[in-house]
Amino acid sequence: MTSFNKFERLSMLKTVIIDDDYVSRMILRDMLEKFLDSISILGEAGTVADGVRLIESSDPDLVLLDISMPDGTGFDLLDKLKTINFKLIFITAYSEYAVKAFKYSAFDYIIKPIIVEELTKAIMRIPHIEQSDNKVRVKTLKENLLSTDESTSKTVALPEMNGFAIINVEDIVRCEGKRNYTRILFKDKTEKVVSRTLLEFEHLLAPLGFVRIHRSHLVNFLNVVRYIKSEGGMVELKTGELLKVSPKHKESLLNKLLYNKL
Repeated sequence: MTSFNKFERLSMLKTVIIDDDYVSRMILRDMLEKFLDSISILGEAGTVADGVRLIESSDPDLVLLDISMPDGTGFDLLDKLKTINFKLIFITAYSEYAVKAFKYSAFDYIIKPIIVEELTKAIMRIPHIEQSDNKVRVKTLKENLLSTDESTSKTVALPEMNGFAIINVEDIVRCEGKRNYTRILFKDKTEKVVSRTLLEFEHLLAPLGFVRIHRSHLVNFLNVVRYIKSEGGMVELKTGELLKVSPKHKESLLNKLLYNKL
């Protein structure tokens, strides 16, 4: 098994584990102590009430938080805190679809049963996890998890210079990718540039009615007015824009247009 003991980017992280399952806590503690020298475990808790007391008394850098507990949820615990001034990784047994809610809200997560490789990858991403506006992002995550209908309007957290902007997905007209950045264009003519690839946005937004038409373009299907055959294929958007359709994506787009299958 690969060793993950060396993390030059991480200083020692004061960590607490909050999970109602004793066995899960022991497995998680054992993995952290065995494979991650950068983690210092301050304590554990198995309930919302004990978790709140532990966080308030220990002032951790990182909280590994289970969502479902006997006296409430991880969200109930977070609601009881005045501030969320720590890095946060959720521990979840949620389904594949529900896990997308974590991505919409820009939170990291570990799926049960915990696999050491996934745990260490999550820890390695910690330097890139934002803490600002955590309360707003938690609210967004909670709302997305409560929705079980993939067609229901969603919100997504987009990183900004000083935190995150919570955006209604239906307000996005299209996404334009360039290397490791994506330009997001909105109905109100504003735009944001985000340091995520277009492929990442495709994974997030395809279940919500977005379709890839080109290696550089991902569009909200509801904003497509018509398909034009000239110049190898183009789509016209409600904004009046004309976008090139690549041969690779043409058949898939035409099937969606003809049969409205998303």
